[in-house]
Amino acid sequence: MMLNIISSNRNRHFTAAAVALGIVASGCSALNRNTRSTVRIDDASGEDVTLLKDAWDWNTGFHYQPIGEGVGTVMLKNTDPVHLIRMERAGHYPNVQPLFPHQLNPLKFADAAGFIAASGIGGVALGSFEQPQLAAAAFGTAALNVGGLFLKPRKVFARSYSFPPLAPYPTAEPQRPPLRVEGFHMEIPEGGHSWMYFQNIERYEDNRVEFISSSDEPVQIQYSNLDEDLNNALKTQGFFPEMMDGMFHKGDAILLDGQLFEVNEHRVQGIVRYNLKTAWWLYNAFGLETDTVTVENKSNWSLYNFSDPGFDRDLIAEAMVESMFLALENPTLEKRLGRIENLEKEWKKEWETISIPGNAKPAGKVAKALESVVTIAAADGHGSGCIVGTDGYIVTNQHVVSDTALTYTVYFNSGSIAEATILRYHPVYDLALLKVDTTGLQPFALDLSQSINVGEEAYAMGTPYDIDLGASVTKGIISGKRKDGERTLIQTDVSISPGNSGGALINSEGILIGVVNEKVLGLGVEGIGFAIPTHVIEEALSIKFER
Repeated sequence: MMLNIISSNRNRHFTAAAVALGIVASGCSALNRNTRSTVRIDDASGEDVTLLKDAWDWNTGFHYQPIGEGVGTVMLKNTDPVHLIRMERAGHYPNVQPLFPHQLNPLKFADAAGFIAASGIGGVALGSFEQPQLAAAAFGTAALNVGGLFLKPRKVFARSYSFPPLAPYPTAEPQRPPLRVEGFHMEIPEGGHSWMYFQNIERYEDNRVEFISSSDEPVQIQYSNLDEDLNNALKTQGFFPEMMDGMFHKGDAILLDGQLFEVNEHRVQGIVRYNLKTAWWLYNAFGLETDTVTVENKSNWSLYNFSDPGFDRDLIAEAMVESMFLALENPTLEKRLGRIENLEKEWKKEWETISIPGNAKPAGKVAKALESVVTIAAADGHGSGCIVGTDGYIVTNQHVVSDTALTYTVYFNSGSIAEATILRYHPVYDLALLKVDTTGLQPFALDLSQSINVGEEAYAMGTPYDIDLGASVTKGIISGKRKDGERTLIQTDVSISPGNSGGALINSEGILIGVVNEKVLGLGVEGIGFAIPTHVIEEALSIKFER
């Protein structure tokens, strides 16, 4: 009898201890809030890779915080749906890997075991031991364990992650011409910007879309500032030497243009990446489409900013650098990157030389020379021009008449008006030849020599600002001779204003020595004007002035 009592007491003590242990362990999986994980690059060169983890605070907002070089330890919150690990290395494409809590919370097994143990003990206590209080405690513990099974986090992050090495940017080959981005444009048509929503990463990988929407407004940004990021990448990899910077180096490099024309956003569990389509072509001033390639690529992942749903510039910029290098490796462009091609012959192949009787008699007086200056106007503005033939030939800048769809009207100093026809133009030299159906005009006497007399007096004639200010004259000197790629320019301190483009630069005898081309304005610059020397007109426009 005594042995039974002792045995019964021992069972009761054991059962109480088991229940107490179950109470301590009950719902413990809900307390598994963080996982300490090791992140590493699976390569010997990974020591040069900087690892960063997403972070957020009130001062800086979303940013990346360094966690190590090649390998790092990071605390991941199991209650968060995703974490981002960014990898960076100089001269390599950056990579962002999203981490999701995919592993079953191991403490769920403790909750399950606790539920089974507590339920069994509760049944024994209620039946064999006839201990209702102990049974109630055991069944309560079982209930807590059941609750723990259904509480978050159900899944947690892994304790280690490894990623492949970063891919390097291409490097410029020695002895090849410099390459620079002339402009990068965002021309996305209506419907070209779309969104695809996925419930989770598994559905994203299976391409099971929840729903799709798109923008009904186009995006049109000519010459976006993304060209700065692109040119910086080219400089870093040796494609674009620093010495190229400056005012007079436009023709010293192969020029590349790019255009982003489609953006498809993929949004998954609070993160986003872009699927992008971009066109790239080697820029030529003649506008000959000979080498366009299309590249499709994806951006890195980033946290989606619900308060600012616009484009993430950093994501776009990184993806465009990758797209640009992919385009340069395309055989269509690669074969042409080794040399600067002169497309002038193709541009002018159907031109026949136009003979124009020259005027050998200088105007003599500046006032007399004004009869040879005209105003060229269109719906979008105006410029100036120079009469070079008695039967209606006029020379101006190409950019003055660049839109061939417009109608251009010529206003003469005499007060008469005529409609002009564009015969030909040369974008590199920025010259154009017009014709009006008029005779008896007073053309300029031309200086067709290649001499530029620095220090000589010069006068600019044209129509600044407004048509009502036509036939204006300003005075200065020839300041210098400048080389701008394929062009030779006359530099002058003559006051030049908007609307003067295409007008005349004459000497004190009233002889045309140049066609006013452009002006530089900036901090500390009083006004540096440029003109295209007259002798260039013959070669650029296939004209023969009869001596």
